[in-house]
Amino acid sequence: MDTLIEWLGGEAKTISFAILAGVVGFLTKSFYDLYVTRRKDKLDRVNQQLRLLYGPLYALNATAHQAWSAFRFRVRPGRVFFEPESPPTEAELAAWRLWMLTVFRPLHDEMVSVICKNADLFEEDDLPTALQIFLAHVAAYKVVFERWEQNDFSEHTSIVNYPAQPLQMYLSDTYRACKAEQRRFLGRSWIRGVREIEEVPESYA
Repeated sequence: MDTLIEWLGGEAKTISFAILAGVVGFLTKSFYDLYVTRRKDKLDRVNQQLRLLYGPLYALNATAHQAWSAFRFRVRPGRVFFEPESPPTEAELAAWRLWMLTVFRPLHDEMVSVICKNADLFEEDDLPTALQIFLAHVAAYKVVFERWEQNDFSEHTSIVNYPAQPLQMYLSDTYRACKAEQRRFLGRSWIRGVREIEEVPESYA
């Protein structure tokens, strides 16, 4: 090939270099376009995760946590609610039922809906353990709510405890990880945050 180019002269060299430059330029642009497309696809997925899954779950759980803190500040503060040695009064149980039905059940139902509708957006191959326990907790509470509808107040809690601390830590970690990934794709400077381990007064019943 080199002998042919030498025999054809300088014009052939010019043409060969032009062809080579064109091929290199084409391949470079192809790789760049593929990189840009993949980067855009990854950013789109992270945006969807924040908008449809981790963002709503984080906000709803934070709301439930703040509401729980407010409820416990008002009703039997500083004590385990269902303390065997000193059980709650009828008035305290009535307050419990009211808050469970009007505040926590709607929040938890919305969280269940978010999880079920957007399960494909989870990073994990399987549903995280904290969320599995949460779903079981909400499902088991339906039996209790049904008994309340029939004026049967013999039970006040789900047979599956609310995974307050594991759920809070999981949602906080995943939400902040997605926000960091979003900032990275958008080209913003990394802001190193220190995770605040919030103290949960006691597990939701």
